Amino acid sequence: MRLTEINKQSGFVRKLLALAAALALPCAAAAQGLGPVTEDAIELSSSTLLAQLASIPDYAVTPDTAPVTEADVQELEEGEDADTYIFISSAMAQTPEPVNLGGNGRLTLIRSDNGEKLTVRYRLADGTYDAAALAKLDHHMRCSLTGRETRMSVKLIELLDAVEDKFGKKGLTLLSGYRTPKNNGHTAGAARHSLHMLGWAADIKIPGYSSTKVKKYGQRLWVGGVGYYPYKGFTHLDVGKPRYWAVGRPPRRRRFRRAPRHAPARRTAAKRPATPAHKKAAAPVKTSLKQKSYKSKS
Repeated sequence: MRLTEINKQSGFVRKLLALAAALALPCAAAAQGLGPVTEDAIELSSSTLLAQLASIPDYAVTPDTAPVTEADVQELEEGEDADTYIFISSAMAQTPEPVNLGGNGRLTLIRSDNGEKLTVRYRLADGTYDAAALAKLDHHMRCSLTGRETRMSVKLIELLDAVEDKFGKKGLTLLSGYRTPKNNGHTAGAARHSLHMLGWAADIKIPGYSSTKVKKYGQRLWVGGVGYYPYKGFTHLDVGKPRYWAVGRPPRRRRFRRAPRHAPARRTAAKRPATPAHKKAAAPVKTSLKQKSYKSKS
């Protein structure tokens, strides 16, 4: 519904919007010392409404870190919803700006499919980026199925650099970087609109460190999506909207014992051997002689 149409609605709609604003803006109002929000303070014009939304401080919004289930990840690898679909659809026109996240400007990546290793210094001492080094990274993070490459997000490179420096500076194992739509369709559980297809995401492992530590550090930086796959031992990092999801161990299959083809013979108790005759005790013989008296008839 357009904002111009909302202005023409009844007082019930105004009360409903006032209630929604009272629930949505208490943190911002309290933080800025504006006091409680009343119905009279609600303006329904588009410019005023956008201004009110823009005035909400960042700390008033709590990111949703609830992990999705395994069934959700099978369809949407990156925990995407309708907002993320719109975000990805318009992403090509809004390339994320590179930001220094504390890395030293040097990155080492080892591809897991062929063992190819690359070490480059992509950021110079004056803060500028080396175009030739970035081109090498684009080629190194190419699609594993088609061999095609794209321009990887420099913000993603900075993120991977910060993670590498945090965990020993010995390089990251790259499981997946850029994916073409064809490769993404062949990847089990991949999202239909994955950030891998934009060059904004990477799946990595760090030798000697668990994926739990990597995902915790990714959550500390909170500059994009963090996917936690402890069962497979890798972590997904991207520079899309900040979000988090986890995939646990799949349920174990119960194994039932098969019945034998031929049932075993029924076991019977063994008979005790008979006692030899000479060892048998002689049974006492009962002798009872009954004497009968006969009377003679005379």
